[in-house]
Amino acid sequence: MHKLVWVALPLLAAAGWLLLQVLRGRTPSRQAVNMVSSLLLLAYVLTTAGLGIFWVANQQLPVFDWHYLFGYGTVLLLSLHLAFNLGLVWRFLLRRRRRLHAAGGSGDTQELPRRSLLGVVGGLLALGAAFVLGMRHGRTELRLGTASAEQAAGVASTADADARALVERFHAFSSHSRAAALQRAPSAEWGPPPPAFKTYAGAPRIPVPRAAPAGPIDAATLGAVLWHTAGVTAERGGLLLRASPSSGALFSTELYVASRSVAGIPAGAWHYDARGEALEHLAQAAAADAVFDAAERTELGDAAAIIVASAVFRRTGQKYRDRTYRYVWADLGHALENLRVAAGALGCRVRLVRAFDGARAARVLSLDEAEEGVLAMVALRSTQAGARAEPPPVTGPRWIPGAVRAEAASRLGVTAAVHAATALRTAPAEDAASAPLTDDPARPGVRLPAAEPLRVDMLRLIQRRRSVRRFLQAPLRLQDVSAVLSRMLRDTSPLLSDAVRVDVVVRSVTGLAPGAYRYEAARHVLLPRRGPMDLAAAAQSAALDQQVIGDAAAVLVLSIDRRALAADALGPARGYRHAFLEAGLVGERVYLEAGARNLGACAVGAFYDEEAAALVGIDPGREWVVHFAALGVPVRT
Repeated sequence: MHKLVWVALPLLAAAGWLLLQVLRGRTPSRQAVNMVSSLLLLAYVLTTAGLGIFWVANQQLPVFDWHYLFGYGTVLLLSLHLAFNLGLVWRFLLRRRRRLHAAGGSGDTQELPRRSLLGVVGGLLALGAAFVLGMRHGRTELRLGTASAEQAAGVASTADADARALVERFHAFSSHSRAAALQRAPSAEWGPPPPAFKTYAGAPRIPVPRAAPAGPIDAATLGAVLWHTAGVTAERGGLLLRASPSSGALFSTELYVASRSVAGIPAGAWHYDARGEALEHLAQAAAADAVFDAAERTELGDAAAIIVASAVFRRTGQKYRDRTYRYVWADLGHALENLRVAAGALGCRVRLVRAFDGARAARVLSLDEAEEGVLAMVALRSTQAGARAEPPPVTGPRWIPGAVRAEAASRLGVTAAVHAATALRTAPAEDAASAPLTDDPARPGVRLPAAEPLRVDMLRLIQRRRSVRRFLQAPLRLQDVSAVLSRMLRDTSPLLSDAVRVDVVVRSVTGLAPGAYRYEAARHVLLPRRGPMDLAAAAQSAALDQQVIGDAAAVLVLSIDRRALAADALGPARGYRHAFLEAGLVGERVYLEAGARNLGACAVGAFYDEEAAALVGIDPGREWVVHFAALGVPVRT
């Protein structure tokens, strides 16, 4: 609201002036009103165009997209229109009025006044300055370095320290703040977006439609799992939507399969064509063995296949710039939670592989790591036994962070650097010990009611999942909030990291006072953090003024505990990757549980980091906020 007041202030001042003149019996002439409106138009056009061009340049958006081209044309025409009136406005302000021509002319046929030309040139220079300012490289740009000599030699302690330092610098560099737009410059030229779907022209194909499975793990089972992970579920306005949500609907995730014993799929390496619902053959059985060799063997067991997930960074980066790595992890977490749920519904079980050599897997799959990085591996098994809840211990060779390759750094900047820091390669060393984190059982809190059990077709639920951005002004039931929170952390043990924490900003929930609460999964209670107070406006402001956050009955704020990152058995940098992926998994559970209860949910990854931490009363030195999720009663259309 305060922004609206500031934006409308010139209009309110002009309206006040006009009203005062009328009350004094000095109603302004049409010429006077025209002069004032021209001044207002000039101010608003220059401000709008300047801010627009600044953000186009600063965010490296497509400068020559259709709506921007029409915008440039509008600015040009308005500038021309104002140029013809600027001389009149100037004389009006100086009170040097001239009698108009008897024929009603107003100087239309006169030569354009010199001051008008100077005004147009000045305006264009201001817009050009806005573009240059948006594109400039400022003093706070994050500088990259290649691997140290100790890291290159395989000294684990030095590698971990270097990687952890880079991760912390990246997280600070990619944090939003109100001043950062003028203080920071992007570290890469992202250019135009790559194609939304990756295909291999001429590669042999095997259709894998989402059909009823005929065996333990066959082509139909695999096809159904892949489709419920990243398949096309709807088309809106020419945009093909997928089974899992994606930041900005940009869908950077690509899926590959290393098949060993999937009925109907020869052993080898395959790419999943999400639009064509087919597997494209990349290499023979030896490639599948090489992908398996790139993973920690103790985590694979009798896996029939490994599903390899990568991210085409430029799909997301062309809009989100140096915050890209945060978004691709959250998006992938949502997708892999769908994979886990769908596989369970189809009689399979999965294991998220914690330790693998991503660079080796990329080489096997012939991926250009400077553009497309391997982010996750999932072992797919056929068994009637339930999957183990806790991740298995990491054994065998010591895993240390990868090195930043100069080529990747020059093309993707900090995204390449943090990708390398959170990647792994092998080196002989001892494993790091992991210190479990526990909650304080003595703290009082609001005990939540038991979640009401539901019988839901999970595959159908995934198919119809959508982000909801419009909510009714109706309260949520405390039982439903309890069920969503239980699904997020209580019902499923951590798959990769125990670093995820959940806070709830309550606006309208029956039985709960407005305010901020920390959810403690072990006791299933909410611990008051801020309040009682209405934090809806503060939550919306922290989330870059997105209305969906302000309208939500409750906002779930996910953060990661930095102590847990340091305790990860594979090192703190890898712990950063694990925690972000775990946050995405948890975030997708919000969608699924909300959908099962006919509620609406919308994930939000854009926010001012320090304001988000203050919103729920956490110390950024101990925890990093990584995700928002709006929850409410949806508007039915």
